Formats: sequence, C-alpha cells, structure tokens
Amino acid sequence: MKRKVLIAIDQFAKNSTKCIEMLKSRDFDVIWNESNKPLDCDNDFNMYKDIDYVIAGLERYDFAFFKKAKKLKAISRVGVGIDSIDTEAAKAFSKKIFITTDKPSVAVAELCVSNMIALLRGTFMMNTDLKNGNWNIIQGRDIRNCTVGIIGLGSIGKQVVKRLIPFGPKIIGYARTWDHVFSRKFLVDRCTSLEEIINSSDIITIHLPLEESTKNLIDLSLIKRLKKDAVVLNTSRAGVIDNDALANSLREKQILGAAIDVFDEDRTISPYDQLENVIVTPHVGSHTSGTRIAMEESAVSNILIYDSILNPKKDENIISLLASLEKNSIS
Repeated sequence: MKRKVLIAIDQFAKNSTKCIEMLKSRDFDVIWNESNKPLDCDNDFNMYKDIDYVIAGLERYDFAFFKKAKKLKAISRVGVGIDSIDTEAAKAFSKKIFITTDKPSVAVAELCVSNMIALLRGTFMMNTDLKNGNWNIIQGRDIRNCTVGIIGLGSIGKQVVKRLIPFGPKIIGYARTWDHVFSRKFLVDRCTSLEEIINSSDIITIHLPLEESTKNLIDLSLIKRLKKDAVVLNTSRAGVIDNDALANSLREKQILGAAIDVFDEDRTISPYDQLENVIVTPHVGSHTSGTRIAMEESAVSNILIYDSILNPKKDENIISLLASLEKNSIS
C-alpha cells in the first residue's frame, strides 16, 4: 500500500521538481495543498486524516492535531524554526519532527548584510524620494567604521560573520553557547550580556530561535539602550523582540532604522507599516532559488530516510541511516 505524503506548505517545488521525483521514485502518493495559503490543522484536518508524512511550512501543529493524526509518522519542516509545532505533543504521540538544518544559513546571511548596507546608506529611502520627485541626498555611513553585534551565533550568525569580514567592521557577539575556535578564527569578541552588546553596537542583527527563554528577549529596556544612530535587523522570529517598542523607537527617530523579515502575524506587517525608516520583507530570508531547492530536497530526504528506517530492506544499514538523520531530528 502506498504511503501518502502531504505537501502542506503552500509554495513547493517551484524551482525544481527533483524533490517530487524523489518521492515518486519510492512509490509515495503525493497530496498537494492547492489552496495557495497555509493549511489550518483544525479546519483542514480532513487533508491530514490518512497521511503518513507531512512536508510542512509554518503551519501550526498542536496537541489536538497530534492526538487526532493517528496514521501520521513524521513532519519534515522546510526550514529550521519549530515554534509553530508542539514538539512535546509530538513526542507524546510518537511523531517524529525533522528540520532542514544549515540549508537556509547563507541566503539569510546575505539578506542581512545587504540590508545593513541599505540601512546605513539610506538607499531604500532615496529610492522612494526620487520616485516621488524629490532629489534628497542622504549622507550614509561606512560599515567598516561600525561595530556589528550579532545576537545568536548559530549557523546563520556564523555565516553573517563570514560575509562581514571583507567589509572590515568590528564584530562582537552574544550567544548562550560560545564557539571559541570560530570566534578566534574570525576575530569575534564575546559579550557576556545583552546589555553589553546593545550598548556597544552600531548594528544589531538577531539570529535566535523562538523558545520560552527567548520570547520578548529584546524588550523595551534593551531597546532604550540602543545608540541613536543604531540599526536593528531581525530575520529570526518576530517573538524574540518587542515589536511595538521597536516601532515606537523608530517612529520617534530614537534609532536610525531597521530591517524586519518576520512578523507577529502571518502576512501582516504591523506595527511597521507606516514607518519610512524600516525595510520590510515578507519572510524571504531563505528565498533564493538555490537555497529553496536545497531545503526542499533536504525535507524530502528526511522523510525517505525515516521511511527506510521504519521499512528497512535487507541490505540497508540502519545505524548509518539513523546517523544521517541525527542533525535534522527534533523529536
């Protein structure tokens, strides 16, 4: 009997169909979300009812879903964030959760660095002014004369460091787990508190997962500490920062600008929608064609490998299969 895979994410295999061919070559029945919007695990549960595996985007999967999804074996996320998935419920009902570790890192880092330069030079504001008939010249700043503070030095934060090196800024970092080898190699100075990195930085870029410990981590008290000419970038998760406090700081011109790629509500850019000193993008950090293909193929590979573990052939090395899944496995 064919195993069924639901492509729950609303944008998939647009650049390459190799990932679909991978599934079909293993005799999987592929079910598509054709609604052009994220599925709702309550209202759209009929789509999940007889599904073995889900390739997921940012849809919400809660306790009630895992309790009802009797046939489900695993969810494979196209991406690394898991804040929309109740991982404890998944464990309780023996459902595996996989992510596509490392795949988005370079694309997100490139977006960050390009936005840093755009904010420092004001190019996005001059573009708007010129199109409105205003010849308004903004004197920018050199990134080489700035201190860049990176909050979160995981795979994305490290890629940001590597792309900043040729520009020559001072780079400082704050992270719960400090990679001494990496920091020595790339001359990243360690800050021991959020207050220290906020006080010292001209540019703050945030690369944190959304967890209970990071919710609203960059709060009003820290935002008040930002330098008057500072810029803030968030490509991680909206919930790690007090967006209302940051928006108010931008509105009052207490800081220079911000670049925001993630929002509290999907497809809603509030509270940044009326602010001219903010670059807003619709959660596109990983949306380059090459990165997207790699993420989709990785999400499919997670399912194929796990299915091989559940249904092993005589000549397959289960230990090797388990090892290949380890870094992408959450539950």
